[in-house]
Amino acid sequence: MPAPITATHPVRLAILTRHFSKSAGGAENYAVQLALHLAAQFPADYDIHVFCERSDVVDERITLHRMGRNLRRPRWIAQWIFALWSWWQSRSGFALVHSHENTWHGHVQTAHVRPMRYSIFGTPRSAGRQALQYLKVWTSPRLLAHLALEGLRFAGGPGKRIVAVAPALADIIARTYGMARTRLSVVTPGMAAQVAGQAPLSPTEARQTLGLPAQAWVLLVIGHNFEKKGLPAVLRSLPLLPADVCVLVVGGAPAQVAQWRARCAQGALGGRVVFTGLLADASIAFAAADCHVHATLDDIFPLVVLEAFAAHVPVLLSVSPYCLASDLVQAAGAAWILDNPQDEAAIASAVGRLRHDGALRVAMVGRAAQFAAQHVWPEIAKQQHQIYQQVLAQAAAGPQQT
Repeated sequence: MPAPITATHPVRLAILTRHFSKSAGGAENYAVQLALHLAAQFPADYDIHVFCERSDVVDERITLHRMGRNLRRPRWIAQWIFALWSWWQSRSGFALVHSHENTWHGHVQTAHVRPMRYSIFGTPRSAGRQALQYLKVWTSPRLLAHLALEGLRFAGGPGKRIVAVAPALADIIARTYGMARTRLSVVTPGMAAQVAGQAPLSPTEARQTLGLPAQAWVLLVIGHNFEKKGLPAVLRSLPLLPADVCVLVVGGAPAQVAQWRARCAQGALGGRVVFTGLLADASIAFAAADCHVHATLDDIFPLVVLEAFAAHVPVLLSVSPYCLASDLVQAAGAAWILDNPQDEAAIASAVGRLRHDGALRVAMVGRAAQFAAQHVWPEIAKQQHQIYQQVLAQAAAGPQQT
């Protein structure tokens, strides 16, 4: 249960996230971008403090409190250690606590992933298989610890608000925890607003910098976990495509990149696959790409898809439930939806269609740009600001159980 709110002006706001870094992942980048835009747009309203294990963000408008070294393994103990430390640090003196982590404390809790309870128990099973699931949980300290922390996180409390990053995720949370929709809000990821007069990098320059053939047709894959982001299916699609089609892979730890580079070389694909590792600025990758393939196996609302939309790069995107944002994207006609992200033939067919149907590509890119324009960080920050104000107003009116 969050501590009682005592509001001052500016409001002292504590933001909890283990890795406050744009390059750590989608959820982490979301927390960074939201904090930076809140600081920029509402400097007189919030005194922002971030509690994290590590950070590479430097901004004088935000006060960082670093926990420092934590356990790397087991992760469930590390999560509990961070939860305890961040609770102790933010337990008093803050009018608002906003957690992006699986913690029990926080007036506002932003959920970036499906609840573990849903992943374990949400799929209909026979009585026997359900019993095995319960046995698996009760014999696993890791699962018990995660489920306990998650249960505390989504438990009711005076003025406590749950924020989901996609409408479909909000529906899952409401069903899984029997939660009243009045406690739930949706605040999607955003992207940087376009800077007027900013000259984009040319495809030729981008490809030369990244070591890509100038005349290649480039498929872009971005992610930290290559298996989860669908890279195996994309690589399987390459032999089905013309020889000038190549794959640009951005992200991944050095060891993972080295492993996959070796696998591609052994499979005679080395000359058609380029790995860059992490990039401080992914705009160069979008400038080099002809198509962004996000054949993800598990995503909520991937920020890289918005970035591809804004960069006018056509996108292949997994259908729900592989990607919970696909319903919104499909309704807008902003991407080619893959019914089975593991079907390499379907990926190759979609790539061929987009490559040779210029009218389809232009129409899709135009709709995608409109979709991206509706999801920019300045507007997202305004939505979060409104939620903060609602929480503060409810606290001022008196505690109410919801």
